Amino acid sequence: MKKKVDVYQKVTDRIVAGLQTKGLQWFKPWSVNGSIEHPINNATGRAYKGINELFLTIQGQEKGYEHNEWLTFKQAQAKGGSVRKGESGTEIVFWNIVFKGEDGKFYRKIQDIPQGMSFDKIFSPRLWNVFNIAQCDDIEPRREKVEPNGDFNPIEEAEAVYAVKYPKEQRPSLAHGGASAFYSPSKHHVQMPKPETFVTNDDYYKTLFHELVHSTGHETILKRLEKVAAFGSEAYSKEELVAEIGAQFLVGLTGIQPKDDEANSQAYINGWVKKLQDKPKMALSAANKAMKAVNFIMRDEE
Repeated sequence: MKKKVDVYQKVTDRIVAGLQTKGLQWFKPWSVNGSIEHPINNATGRAYKGINELFLTIQGQEKGYEHNEWLTFKQAQAKGGSVRKGESGTEIVFWNIVFKGEDGKFYRKIQDIPQGMSFDKIFSPRLWNVFNIAQCDDIEPRREKVEPNGDFNPIEEAEAVYAVKYPKEQRPSLAHGGASAFYSPSKHHVQMPKPETFVTNDDYYKTLFHELVHSTGHETILKRLEKVAAFGSEAYSKEELVAEIGAQFLVGLTGIQPKDDEANSQAYINGWVKKLQDKPKMALSAANKAMKAVNFIMRDEE
């Protein structure tokens, strides 16, 4: 039990440290050498998701790694390469799964459970070290480097988040008017003030992204929203944190630069730092949920 709490605390400490040094911009999925390239495992080709996607991309950017590809010490050896002596790994969260039968016993494999017995699936986090391929010898990148598009238009990209990327069948309705921005779960509708009332176009899109992340919590999508969440309640606070983290991811992905009021933003950030320190599990949960929301929104049309 202590080990599980330590994992949550360690992850929270990293998020809190990032918030204190860089504010909410710490959550942006920064590009690697000019191109946004999501982290994958070099040995298996599988993409890292949730909090691991966040940690590895940020680590890759801060270290200046050319490729966002990672693998374990043993995986490097299995591929005929090696991790260079003195290199430090990056910790990711690995979810260990066990099954608890109605007989009170724990089973590691579902097929070991006696037939007909009911069971609960239990997830427990563990920390695991991976290394970027830049820290290894004789390991080649699995994918070609993605070059940035010289004609990139950040506002067009921002417009496409709702109009193109968000899956059409589950896309909320969108209207403009009034002085408030909000999402209505009962109508699956996003209401926004008119774009010209915002300080900049970028600020308009940042606000829209926040509401679009909320919309992914609908009962027909990611089923994250509670039917009643009073302002200031724990449920409301958790969802606001998810929406703000998700909005920061979308800001980074689209390249926009909203002009936040620095004093207000820092006060907002400090409030979340306090909440995260009080409740370590909230950090891991919110970041994972925000990543799921962003990944849902940014799926290309079939």
